[in-house]
Amino acid sequence: MVLCWIIGLALALGHHFYYYSLNDTIVGDQNRQAWSSRIGTGLAFLTKTFLTTAVGIACVQNLWWILRLTPMKLSTLDSMLDIRGSIFNFFDLHVWLRGPNVAILGLISWLIPIVTVVTPSTLSIQSTVGSNMFSQPMPQIEYTLLKYFTLDEGGVSSPTPSVIRLVTGTIIQGTIPNIPAPAINSSYQLNFTAPLIQCTNSSTKVRDDITHYVHNKTQFYIDYIAFSPTSDNITFALDEVFYYDSPSILAATDNGNTSADVADKLVIAVNPYMTTGSRVVVECGMYNASYTANFDYTNGEQSIEIVDLHVLNRVPKHDSHTLPAPANENQLFAYTSIMDTFKTALEGLCWASPDRCTDTQIYTSSLVNSKEIWELVYGDESVGNVSYRTLPRLVEVASELGRNITLSFFSNDYFLQNTSQAKTINVTVYQNQTKYSYAQRNLLIAYGVAVVVSLLCVIAGFLTMVDNGFAFTDSFSTILRATRNSDFDDIVPVAATTGADPLPRSVAKTRVQWMPSSGGSEGIAGLKPLPADDDEKKKYKQVQESGPGTVAAEDEDERVRPLGSLRAFGLGLELDCFGLNWRLVRLSYPSALERIAGRRSILSFDEIREEDGARQHRVTLLGISGCGPEPDACGTCVSAVVVCNYEKR
Repeated sequence: MVLCWIIGLALALGHHFYYYSLNDTIVGDQNRQAWSSRIGTGLAFLTKTFLTTAVGIACVQNLWWILRLTPMKLSTLDSMLDIRGSIFNFFDLHVWLRGPNVAILGLISWLIPIVTVVTPSTLSIQSTVGSNMFSQPMPQIEYTLLKYFTLDEGGVSSPTPSVIRLVTGTIIQGTIPNIPAPAINSSYQLNFTAPLIQCTNSSTKVRDDITHYVHNKTQFYIDYIAFSPTSDNITFALDEVFYYDSPSILAATDNGNTSADVADKLVIAVNPYMTTGSRVVVECGMYNASYTANFDYTNGEQSIEIVDLHVLNRVPKHDSHTLPAPANENQLFAYTSIMDTFKTALEGLCWASPDRCTDTQIYTSSLVNSKEIWELVYGDESVGNVSYRTLPRLVEVASELGRNITLSFFSNDYFLQNTSQAKTINVTVYQNQTKYSYAQRNLLIAYGVAVVVSLLCVIAGFLTMVDNGFAFTDSFSTILRATRNSDFDDIVPVAATTGADPLPRSVAKTRVQWMPSSGGSEGIAGLKPLPADDDEKKKYKQVQESGPGTVAAEDEDERVRPLGSLRAFGLGLELDCFGLNWRLVRLSYPSALERIAGRRSILSFDEIREEDGARQHRVTLLGISGCGPEPDACGTCVSAVVVCNYEKR
């Protein structure tokens, strides 16, 4: 019983640690998944088996303990013996009345197997995304002259169609073209140096100079103007826009005066006629910068975040060879080609917007998604899902566009290094994985309840076993050895000896009780049948007609108690004796008297004899209470002689 409980506890812990070892591990192939399920189910079954066995043994000990204390009908005994085999035995009310402890232990043995339903299901399978890291060469932007500029007889001519197509496409879309991913779900971080078109709000002086110029030298209201000064003289730069075909005027304003650091930049002015309010002037220049960018791909959808950006230096326009040639001349050509394409797309003039514009793609560019350009096209109204109130400022949209132009070059292998020249970086690839998920709380609760309850049952079984003085089972051999009393032959009809169902009613009503040995052939230990109530009258008549008989009884373990009463217990009689120095060695009484257990006796002492160190009590049994049909007849229904022989200790 205890061993079964210990094994059950060990199996429960083994089940927990097995599932714990599988938690958050990859399932693997189908065969491995099947074996993990088999092992878990097997451990749950074995745990249930040993805990149920421990409770079952405790239930048996309690059953024999009840049989020792109180008589029980054979039908009730049948229900108790089979309570762990048939759930219908719980509907026998006598089971709950005669042996509630057996009923409770039997019920627990039925409930413990529920853990085999709960515990295997605590290990489930979840689909997660796992990651593996490996090294891969990742090309960066390559700066080769012929990739960025076309050549003519005089040298470099204009940006190549590849540059124009890539930069202009980014200006119009405002987004980064798809960059090839190492895997459909992957990520990597890249550090690189590349061009940066950075835009800032112009100074107040630049804004005022532009406003002053358009008020004094233009005859119509200008909504938008974008130009690229070749010097820091704003007036001369604007004359180049409005009087590009009048050399005399240009010569007059090219006087060397400077008003700001705007040379080689793109200056964008919105509502330059306005002195305040909606007037905005933004200037964008080319810079060399160091980038740290995270490239993430989820199901092929890219997400690029620049986590660190440092401007290294301003890059002036470089569209011709110089001597001596700078070490990074090809890089300077590439930067200039990108900036020239950016300027060409946005330079121009608009008035009576958006109907009249010259030489600009401003209204087809992504800069329309800025508050200032949106007002020129739609006013302050929202269109579709685009709300005017949530639009960013022009300087923000232009700056983001400049960064996107740089990143767009990674989308075209034509502008990237060969893989043999590329730097190797760590790339993380994410894959859908099936992993085990262990809900250990549910398993520990289920097993914890089963183990604790079964432990209480084992303790109850152990205590009853100690009180019984013996350990019992419900095996056939135990029943066979415990039913050697010859009176069982009298209560079982010959026709019922086959053991076939149903049980005869006369047998079912027979009460039995476990008795210790009282000595002699008729006083063997074990189960003994007790008479049914309707047979009492017949048995008292047998006592009256029977003559004296003797039954030997040894009582070597207990001290002799003073003689005073003869009382029934089970199927035998207990005699209280005089003299602490004497031991009961033989009890003589009529043999038929053995069948009327359960009645209190009234004694009369006839004589006491002592010869050769032995003492004899001769006792006359005057009556048995309740023996007759009328209470007043109790004193006359039985007359028998009981003789007790003693010897000194």
